[in-house]
Amino acid sequence: MKKSLLFIPLISFAIGASAQTIVFEDNFDSVTAGMGVVEQNTSWNTWDGTAGLDGQVSSNYAFSGTNSAKIEGTNVDLVLPIGPYTSGKYDLKFKMLVTDLGGYFNCLHKWTPTSTAYQWACDVYFSSTGAVSWTTGGTDSGVTGVTVNLLEWFDVMVSADMDADEGRLYINGTMVNQWQWSLNNANGAAGSNEFDAADFYGTNDLQTAGLYYIDDVQVVESTGVYTEEAVTSTIPAFYPNPTSGNLNIMLPTDCKVAQLTITDLAGKVVVSQQLSSNLSLVDTSVLANGIYVVNIAANNMLLSEKLVVQ
Repeated sequence: MKKSLLFIPLISFAIGASAQTIVFEDNFDSVTAGMGVVEQNTSWNTWDGTAGLDGQVSSNYAFSGTNSAKIEGTNVDLVLPIGPYTSGKYDLKFKMLVTDLGGYFNCLHKWTPTSTAYQWACDVYFSSTGAVSWTTGGTDSGVTGVTVNLLEWFDVMVSADMDADEGRLYINGTMVNQWQWSLNNANGAAGSNEFDAADFYGTNDLQTAGLYYIDDVQVVESTGVYTEEAVTSTIPAFYPNPTSGNLNIMLPTDCKVAQLTITDLAGKVVVSQQLSSNLSLVDTSVLANGIYVVNIAANNMLLSEKLVVQ
């Protein structure tokens, strides 16, 4: 049977400055290096509210100014309370520098320092080589192909859209993952559609002692429409469809990395795979016959199409 490649034009927009409101920011330059973050700024907290888990203000590295927050070892658990927000769209943005000990942070639907009724929204890990992985919707990303350079500052953004019930993870301005925000990350079950906190814990992908720095932390509320000039790109439709074996996906030449997820009609992720070449093969032979949804996140865009496995 002749295969047909359908290249679908997609539009990528940037959000205009007038559509955003900064509700929190901290570059750690108004406090003293060598002392605790929470000790000097009560907008921050620790996991259980005790001083012993405080991060340290450091002048070792800084993206802007002279200071950053140093997150070192599993005795450091620095928390930024957010909201709590139950509607609207909020972006957590920060600069991060990872050493060869790796790093980790998470976002939470529910958190207070006096309660153990926590609920995680996402977990993001950095290895000793700079490899990035994550758990979202209760599903581990596995080997992703996303990496950052050690001892260099890079951009991180977690976007939580409670109105659309959508979460997105960006590394250095590229969206690397998209998921249903409200899912309880412990098991992928239905959870709270809420943004309560960000947790900077001094561990890594191996759950041993990590060491990293954060700077220029912001929480931004997005309230407007997409306003800046549009840039057109293309993502190919996958083929063949229906399929009973390998699914072929061709990426445009301007796309260096993409994230593929396949979900069943109940929303459960059954395949998660990083795409990093112009032609990628995805094995669907392990899937039961039925209808699925293929999601391809690339170039800050998301393509969703139904797939029939037979």
